[in-house]
Amino acid sequence: MKGKVLVAADAISRSEVENILGSTEWVQLRNNRWVATYSAESEDAALKTVADLRNAQFVAVAGPPDSARAVAWTKWNSPIPVGQNAEVCFPWVASDAELVIEIDPGVGFGRGDHPSTRLLLEELASRISGGESVLDVGCGSGILAIAAVRFGAARSIGIDINKAGLLAAVANARRNEVTDITHFAPTTLDQLTQQFDVVVANIHDQILRELASDLVARLKPTGWIGLSGVSPGQISRLVAAFPGVAFEPVKEMEEWNALIGQLIIE
Repeated sequence: MKGKVLVAADAISRSEVENILGSTEWVQLRNNRWVATYSAESEDAALKTVADLRNAQFVAVAGPPDSARAVAWTKWNSPIPVGQNAEVCFPWVASDAELVIEIDPGVGFGRGDHPSTRLLLEELASRISGGESVLDVGCGSGILAIAAVRFGAARSIGIDINKAGLLAAVANARRNEVTDITHFAPTTLDQLTQQFDVVVANIHDQILRELASDLVARLKPTGWIGLSGVSPGQISRLVAAFPGVAFEPVKEMEEWNALIGQLIIE
């Protein structure tokens, strides 16, 4: 069975892709984003071509080889709506949203579809009013930090100990044209000294509790903190780890929870 390879490119990389795979027709999805489909002799050949392209820093993915699997493939690759006018999508996916945030997860660092991520995306979309500074702890592919500045934040910093995730985050910032107002680094939380208007962390419950004092220390007195990645049974002990924060009612989505709070000022 033949395979398919989808390649997403900008105005510059289109010709570079054609130098490797040959000339083809390109479909423009949005400003400076085109996608082309190449045929491969087999599914294995398609996967190898995708791997080779990605090793060469091009954005590619194996498409559905037959109609029987096209429905599931299309569902997985569908844009993720956020707020009233935004969508998060892969670079090779079309979107009619007013605000399109392109995220290529790289080696499995999240595309924004997980409920714990979506909970914080929705909070950023509704709460960012413009000009804020944002810290994303455990940033992975950079989706929260990038979305924050696309929603109007003045700048964002994403930190993570996973270097592969940081590479994906930097690439995603570049494709969203926000490299000048985002920064990603393998910095640990206790190495930071500045405070932020917004602090978000979508990580494991135990790590959130271990980092509680450092997370609070990075929050400005008038800012807000968003914690996600926890189950209903973990909420009470997570709240107890943040005695200086007043939390709003728990946010819920598909059995995942997020907490949004502000510092208690006495």
